[in-house]
Amino acid sequence: MAIKKTTKSTPAKKSSSVGISILGGSKAEMRKWEIESAMSTLQRAADIQKNAKLMGDIKKLAAEKAKEFNSIASGKKF
Repeated sequence: MAIKKTTKSTPAKKSSSVGISILGGSKAEMRKWEIESAMSTLQRAADIQKNAKLMGDIKKLAAEKAKEFNSIASGKKF
């Protein structure tokens, strides 16, 4: 029985129920999404920095993580 070679076709562009392209979109649309996402991230960062209690907790956790990473980097056993 001979094996039939097939070529892969590119998948059809699908859309979700809200009209957002799942498998891509134009480069301009993708870039716009990237910019909007970055802007949202920067706004969230600014909001976090304004919250003194949260920043204190973040600094404590960062110090703990730094200690863990220094332990790993120095080759110490756990």
